[in-house]
Formats: sequence, structure tokens, C-alpha cells
Amino acid sequence: MGAKPKRTVEKETLLLNGLRDLLGAFPALQSSAFRQWWAGYIVSISGKQMLWITEGWLIYELSGSKLLLGANSLAQAVPATALALLGGALADRLDQRRLLIVTQTIDMLVLCILAAFCFFQRVEVWHVILASFLHSCLSVFEQPARQSLFPHLVDRAAMPSAVGLNATVHPGTRVFSPVVTGFILAGVMGATSSAMLAAGAVFAITAAGLAVYTLVLCFLEVPPIARVRRGNMLSNTVEGMRFVWTNRIYASLLSVVYVNMLFGLAMHVLFPVVAKDVLGMGPEALGMMYTAQGIGSLIGAVIAARWMAARDQGKWTVIGSLVLGGSTVLFGLSQWYPVTLAVLWIAGVGSSIFSVASQSSLQLMVPDEFRGRVMSLWAMTHSSVRPVGEMQFALVAALTTASFALAAGGLAVIAFILLAVLPNRSLRALNVTQAYAPRTEGGGHGS
Repeated sequence: MGAKPKRTVEKETLLLNGLRDLLGAFPALQSSAFRQWWAGYIVSISGKQMLWITEGWLIYELSGSKLLLGANSLAQAVPATALALLGGALADRLDQRRLLIVTQTIDMLVLCILAAFCFFQRVEVWHVILASFLHSCLSVFEQPARQSLFPHLVDRAAMPSAVGLNATVHPGTRVFSPVVTGFILAGVMGATSSAMLAAGAVFAITAAGLAVYTLVLCFLEVPPIARVRRGNMLSNTVEGMRFVWTNRIYASLLSVVYVNMLFGLAMHVLFPVVAKDVLGMGPEALGMMYTAQGIGSLIGAVIAARWMAARDQGKWTVIGSLVLGGSTVLFGLSQWYPVTLAVLWIAGVGSSIFSVASQSSLQLMVPDEFRGRVMSLWAMTHSSVRPVGEMQFALVAALTTASFALAAGGLAVIAFILLAVLPNRSLRALNVTQAYAPRTEGGGHGS
């Protein structure tokens, strides 16, 4: 065979150089196991983004009730709150990969059943709420297992990169998943005049995404992980709570994340209301609202993964939180579609910056033996705090207006940062550039 043409060789050289630059910018991608896990996780979350949008849209289409949107969120909050610490304790004791395989398989079956109800035109609001309840029960075990697993797929030096890349998954998939969801819902509903059939199509796609993720997990090679062997589930749970209480910086970080979710990020529960009642638009606009926030979140996460995750976590946690709070206020005040998209983009940037900064701090500081329990408290941000935040947004909107609920939530975030976080020097000046040595119950250092 003859030599390759010069132009072909130049293209291959540019491609290889680009790949080396990418691996240098994001060291976590140098691990084949992490790349495999990350790709499967992207597929899974792409489907779940479609699911979360469609659940609220279907409930509002079937009922027209803001309170039922809140009830759906409350159904997710109850099991997440009651079982969160149990999920963390299990993640520290069991094989996280196998635990993830079991939870994803059950979740896939629930979605298949819900899709079948939609296709046979038998779905009711309570079916959707029950499915949300079951998803939440499963996420209680899935999230701490996932948060405990992926740090073991990379070297410690690549941890900030892994956390940052992990943080790009949700916002990254929000760039395209909502648009695809909006067009699927609008297209199927336009062709069939059935919201049920439109939602069923999305639920089926989500189930397929979970199936792909489960297959990836089945073939994922995970190094040996030290597990908790002492005591029982109750004593392990108490031990984890005492560990967080002893190391107050964890509680401080978690409080910021909880407040930001409760009064800021949970605002997306009102997206269907804003799209339909404030802007007077349909599911396409709803999808674009999620996409605008997703683009901003992706940009914020990439910035944080590349430059901020390994230093000045306290500063960026404060900055990101203030940006989120301010943009939430503006979102509530906006009644013009382009402005709404712009402020949602800004909100996405702020949310990712504070999220990556705070999560990378926790992952770097927490010893392996406590990782599942501490990260179960982090997971409550989405599994428990988010539904409660959605309920309060829906309730305030039902009693007043969606605009008032959003503006008040944003002001609450700003007030918390100014009055509670800025005076806390240990949090404000947090800079995890070296291995952290937390206090354990015996007074020694974590491994």
C-alpha cells in the first residue's frame, strides 16, 4: 500500500494533538474506566432529563393544577428524606456497581409500565405521581452509590477534573434533551391530539437510556474498594452523622447547596406555568427554557472543571450562589421570552459554578470509608430538598403568582449568602489544594 496523502496525515496529526490537549485539560478522561462510566451516565441522564420535563408537563396538561405539580414533588421528597441516610450506609457497605445495576433495572421496569399506561390511554395523574414516588425511592440508593463509585475510577490528582466532568452531565444534557423533548411532545400531540401518547413516547425513550447505562455498568471494571465492615446499618448511619457534625465545614457546604436548591434551582417546577400562562407559549418554548439553562450550566461546569475546581472553592461557591439568586429574581420579573431565556442562561452558569466548587470540596475532603454516607447527604439536594423546594414554589405560586414566587425565592438565596455565608470565614475562604485531614470519632485522620 502507498503512503497516506499529506493532507490525510495532517488531519490525523491535528486530531491526535486535539485529543492530547483534551486529555491534558481534563485528566480524568485519561482513565478508560471513567470514560466508559461517564459515557453511560450521559446516556442515562439524557433520558431522565426528558422524563423530568414530561412528568410535570403531563400532570399540568391532565389537571391544570399548580398544586398537583407540588404534590408530585412532595411524593418524591417523602421517601428521599426518610431513606437518604440508609442509602448512604448501604453504599459504604455494598458493591456500588451491583447496587447501581439493580436500581437502574427496577427504574427501567417502572418506566416501561408507565409508558404502557400512556400508550393504552389509561394513564391518570396519580399514576405519574406514583411513578415519581418510586423513582425517588430508587434514587435514594442510586445517587450515593454513584457518587461513591466514580472517584475510584481516577487518580486523586484527577479528582477535581472528574467532579467537574461529572457536573457537566446534567447541564450538558439539558442543552439538547429539552429541545428534543419539546419537539417530540409537540409532534406526537399534534399528530394524535393525545398528551398521553406524547408522554408515553418520551417515557419509552427514557427506559431505553437506562438500559444502555445498565449494560455499561455490567462491563465496567472497578478497582477494589474498602468497605465498612464494623457495626450494623443503624450504627453506621449514626457514625456518619457524628462525623459530619464533628467536621462542621461539611454541614456548612451542604447548607449552601440545600438553600440554593430550595429557593433557586427548584424554580424549574414553574417552567410549565411560565411557558403557558406568563409567556403564552407551548411545549417548544418549555423545551427552550430548559435548554437555555442547560447551556449556561454546561458553560459554568466546564469553566469550573478546567480552572476553578481545585482552588478557591469558597469564593466560587459564594459567587455562583449570588449569580443564581439574582437571576432567579430576574426570571420572576421577566415577561418577555428572549429576556427569560437570557436570565435562565445566567442562572445555569451560577448554579454550576457553586455546584462544582462545593462538590469537589466534599469529594476531596471525605475519607473513603465515609464517602457514601456524606455523599448521601449531598444526594438529598436532588432527591429530597429539590422536591420540597418545588412544593414551596408551587404553593406560593398558587397562593400568589408564579412571578412573585420566583422573585421571593431568589431574594431568599441572596439573603442567606449575605447573612450566613459571608460571615463564615472557614467557608468563605475554603481552598482545598491539599489532602484534607478530617477528624474521625477516634480523633485520628481519615484515610
